[in-house]
Amino acid sequence: MIVVGERMVDDGAVVGTSGFYVDVTDVIQSDVSTVVSDVVASRAEIEQAKGVLMATYGISADRAFEILVRRSQETNIKVRDLAARFLTALIGRISTDTRTHVDHVLLTLG
Repeated sequence: MIVVGERMVDDGAVVGTSGFYVDVTDVIQSDVSTVVSDVVASRAEIEQAKGVLMATYGISADRAFEILVRRSQETNIKVRDLAARFLTALIGRISTDTRTHVDHVLLTLG
């Protein structure tokens, strides 16, 4: 709620107020939902890119993120955009041997 109002005065003394209330709940909720959805989508791409780096190089999540940040700074591309481009560039480029190994590990876990 936003309250828009003003004082009513009589000879310098406040005798009341006048104004109105504006309910902005729906507008704010919509804006918040949009921002949260965007953040979640960006975060997911960053986490996926980190996972690829972690699996490929056998490094920690922190180290993978450091690599993304460093490349982001070197290329002047936001981390989330860099992660998205990185993932897009990898689609269809994983070798058959890698896929076979991943399949084998998945099927033999347990």
